[in-house]
Amino acid sequence: MEPIRVLVVDDHSLFRRGVTAVISTQPEMKVVAEAANGREAIKVAKEVHPDVVLMDLSMPEMGGLEATRHLLKEIPETNVLILTMSDKDDDLFDAIKAGAKGYLLKEANSEEMIRAITHVAEGGVIISPTMAPKLLSEIGTKTKPAGPEVSVLSSREVEIVQLIAEKLTDKEIAEKLFISLNTTKTHLKNILAKLHLKSRTQVTAYEGGLHSRQEG
Repeated sequence: MEPIRVLVVDDHSLFRRGVTAVISTQPEMKVVAEAANGREAIKVAKEVHPDVVLMDLSMPEMGGLEATRHLLKEIPETNVLILTMSDKDDDLFDAIKAGAKGYLLKEANSEEMIRAITHVAEGGVIISPTMAPKLLSEIGTKTKPAGPEVSVLSSREVEIVQLIAEKLTDKEIAEKLFISLNTTKTHLKNILAKLHLKSRTQVTAYEGGLHSRQEG
């Protein structure tokens, strides 16, 4: 099996070297390049095509959020994992909206970082346990309409959210639940509307955050 190709993006060279040293101990991973800012990250990513980009947020020339948006337009198959000191709600929400597949705080230990890289490389979404409740709180607030009743997911919609989190495609979900593909797509459209989300990635983040909160 080919190792997971990682691009480390951070403006602090000592931190980059530390992360690279940790990843180098893992035979299933390989740091293919480093970058000191978002602009450089985009240029390097086009050359090395990493599987996972470990992206800091606060950097000179171009920050991590802007770099993530540009990078995913250029190389949509790349998985961006935000690795930052920021525990601000807005940074978390903006990162998910930008298309990041994960949000990990730099206080995480080496094992947590390695697990996060592996999970994101496999198509999963991961949020730091301390940040997940913030995401759920924001989603919970947005799901409350102006009227007296709260819009909630049906049992079928909950099933579909769970299957999306398991990385099943619309076709696979339809086959598993014995429903038509059009019905599956209609359910997904309703889920996005009820949760005020825009993509399957955000649905996965929602389910992942809910799971983290339940375990806590």
